Amino acid sequence: MSRWAGDSIAGQSLGDGEQTVAVQECGEDLFHDSRWRWTAGHLAVALGGSTLILAAGGLAAGLAHGFRVGEPTRQAARLLGAALVQVPATWTLAGIAMLLFGLLPRQTALAWAALVAFALLGQLGELLQLDEWVRDLSPFVHVPPSLGRPLDVSPLLWLGAVTAALSLVGIAAFQRRDLRGE
Repeated sequence: MSRWAGDSIAGQSLGDGEQTVAVQECGEDLFHDSRWRWTAGHLAVALGGSTLILAAGGLAAGLAHGFRVGEPTRQAARLLGAALVQVPATWTLAGIAMLLFGLLPRQTALAWAALVAFALLGQLGELLQLDEWVRDLSPFVHVPPSLGRPLDVSPLLWLGAVTAALSLVGIAAFQRRDLRGE
């Protein structure tokens, strides 16, 4: 589709001799721009969707617990905050999925394997007496406790930076991928 748009633009403004170069340049720019928007849109849905799911779960848990103990507003806010602290670790999985999509498109299901591995490391790592560096592979291990303590945001910022790096490398790799099979 972008090739057609490039043909249209170049065909209107340039003579025959210059048209081929202009079509290639314009078509490539439009092609890469649409790829960027497409991948960024999908990444935004993954990030926004996971945030909404965590927020809804935290709010629901907070309200349920709050009605049970007689303070729904306080408990809803408390558990909503506790759920939202998990967002950067969850986003890291979206970054891994984007990286896989860009570099190894046929292996994107490995992002689900990463989720399972991270969950197992977080839940069973200490029980299995795994080395700390192995347990530290899970982004969820780095989420600071948020209930009853002051929140340390530095691990959350690092997780955000890791997510951004993974996502940008994945998007850049997708930009360079040949989708036409030529």
